Amino acid sequence: MTLEGIGFAVVAVAGLLLVLIPLVLVHEFGHFLTARLVGIRVLEFGLGFPPRAKVLGHDHETEYTLNYLPIGGFVRLEGEETDSDDPRAFTNAPLGKQLFVLVAGVAMNLLTALFLLFIVAWVFNPVVRPTITQVVAGSPAESVGLQPGDALISIDGRTHSILEFGTDPTATWRQDLLDHGGQTVVLVVADQKGVQRTLSVALRVPKSGQGALGVQTGNYVLAESAGNPAQAAGLAVTGTERAMSLILVALGDIGNQIATNPTAGPQGVQGPVGIATDIGRVVSQPNALMLLLLMMAVISANLALVNVLPFPPLDGGKVVIMTVKRIFGARGVGAVEQFAYLAGFAFLMVFIGWITYFDIVRGGAP
Repeated sequence: MTLEGIGFAVVAVAGLLLVLIPLVLVHEFGHFLTARLVGIRVLEFGLGFPPRAKVLGHDHETEYTLNYLPIGGFVRLEGEETDSDDPRAFTNAPLGKQLFVLVAGVAMNLLTALFLLFIVAWVFNPVVRPTITQVVAGSPAESVGLQPGDALISIDGRTHSILEFGTDPTATWRQDLLDHGGQTVVLVVADQKGVQRTLSVALRVPKSGQGALGVQTGNYVLAESAGNPAQAAGLAVTGTERAMSLILVALGDIGNQIATNPTAGPQGVQGPVGIATDIGRVVSQPNALMLLLLMMAVISANLALVNVLPFPPLDGGKVVIMTVKRIFGARGVGAVEQFAYLAGFAFLMVFIGWITYFDIVRGGAP
């Protein structure tokens, strides 16, 4: 590996840790805070995963530790994994309190995603501006003098934010034009020197192979200007919803890939190596801070959604187990429950390894 490659790898790994660790700690802090609120004993709050490096401090019941594996954090509750006679043990708490503690981590990640998207929308207001690469002969675009290199600014005063997530950031623009096919709209465009002009364009009714405007778009730029809080709040909500829906689609694709063709890598899905590589590329871009916050928001939404899956040892799997135990009157932590947690953890490690392999095969290794 070259010196440049080593430098990129260092930046990528450091960036991954700086992005991932706070999101995992926010999740665990949700468990910690709610457990304290409902009176469940918290034995340890760990930064990183064992083996333990150092005890940072302690209060009347909780140890705060630093651990050697810097890939997140954890909260260890009394009676969560083993039997306990302590009346404040997790396993002895009422079901409502157990569920409250379990869903708190998911709620914290969801709130974090909303907050980060709000900051991105308010402070940066990243607007997508498609750049025209080709104008079709005889099209409405040609009739009003649109040229390759022109950037689309607005349609009837509407702009489109990068928070309208999708694999193609310009798709929302195309859909807007299609929705107004056959109508006259007002376009604001900017030439390559940034000079803006306003055009009234009679869009054609889209047909097979013909768009409403008659252009092809390529690269896009992000216009950074402060937004307003009300608009930013709306974009944060819709952006989070959109991100969650894309994650659901991705999870379905992963399940189908594992069931039908596990030797091929899932498209559009990345593991730690792929995410680290993206972070390494982002930090050198002009809008690095904005893009990093956007990535953190999407990852936080991802953590929230994945953790509600009914699969141990994820929070959703624990919710199912706790509920089933109460239905059948089971107490304590049985061997079947312990096996489910261990087997689930082993499966997750294998799954992460599977995703990471394809990250590396696709050239995602920093």
